[in-house]
This record gives sequence, structure tokens and C-alpha cells, in this order.
Amino acid sequence: MTNLSFYAIPVYYSLTMIPHAYATLMMKKANNGRWNNASPNSTAWVESLRKSTPADVFSRYERAKACHRNGMENFPLFVGAVLAGNLAKLDTNVFVVGYLLSRVAYTLAYINISNPKISYIRSIFWNVGALWCMWIFVKSGLAMTEK
Repeated sequence: MTNLSFYAIPVYYSLTMIPHAYATLMMKKANNGRWNNASPNSTAWVESLRKSTPADVFSRYERAKACHRNGMENFPLFVGAVLAGNLAKLDTNVFVVGYLLSRVAYTLAYINISNPKISYIRSIFWNVGALWCMWIFVKSGLAMTEK
């Protein structure tokens, strides 16, 4: 059986880039193609975007950017879990598929849910992903203890 885990790393990285690209394209479209690529995160630029776009578009932009940042923050956790699983010689395929599905659900929820009352759905998906990683770390530790 093919070990999917190392292939899952570039898939995960690409998944984290989708909200970033989406946010950029959304703002360019909302601002007649205008985009400050030299300093896209400066306070002055972000404030000009806030003033030049409808509130719902800017809010979606902020959620997409935050989703991207969260994906990058969680990248080391995922890679560490992949490496631990492989070091322990575990079958990591179920782990990587489960984790990536939780991140896809998280990404869709983060970008699309603006209602604070149901935004906790996003947190549930994030926790599912974190639990997948913790599960593989524990399983790896147990497997290496047995050897």
C-alpha cells in the first residue's frame, strides 16, 4: 500500500495557500484590480481596503487571511505528526486523510461562516484536526515503546 503521508504535506501546504489567494483575488476584484503587493499587510493598506470595500466583503477577506495564518501556524504540528508516524512505522494513511478532511471543513467554515452563534462549527473542525495529530503522536510513542 502506498504511504500517502509525505504526499499529504504539499497538499496541506497548498490547502493553506487557497484562502490567501482567495482573499487577494477577492480584494483585487472589489478594488478594480488595485492591490499593494509591496506591503499587503501594512496597517495603512488594510485600512484603505476597509474603507473601499463593503463591510461583508472586508469581513470575508479578514476571515480568509486568518484562515491562511492558522493553516501556516498548524503546518509544523502536521509535519511533526507525519514524521512521528513514519518514524514509528505506522500506517499513516487514515491519519492524513482524516486530518486533511478536517482542514478542508475548517477552511470552508472559517471563510463562509460570519454568524458568531454558529462560528463554533469552525472550532469543532479545528479541534478534530488537532486531535488527529495528538492521536498519531500518542500512537507513535506507544509503538516505539513496544519495540
